[in-house]
Amino acid sequence: MGDMTAKARVADLVIAYAVLVDASNACDALDEVVVAAGSWAAARELLRACGYLRVPRRAMSNKIPAEAVEAALTNPGMVLRKRFRADTPWTPAI
Repeated sequence: MGDMTAKARVADLVIAYAVLVDASNACDALDEVVVAAGSWAAARELLRACGYLRVPRRAMSNKIPAEAVEAALTNPGMVLRKRFRADTPWTPAI
């Protein structure tokens, strides 16, 4: 799933985006997750704290959906999620 990760830098923040298996570990439960943090490592720790255990060590792309970047910049440090390819708003990951 490493090809479904992306990173972008905006000012002093790293926007981390990934498609990951959610905390339920159901076979079809994929989440799109995004977070703005100081580094990829910091973003990875925030994602792990929300139950996403297999977070890649590095991003494979720099292409992040515009709405994901906007959501992350609105709430730096907060992990946001939505179901993969769902037409739903970004919500806080708990």
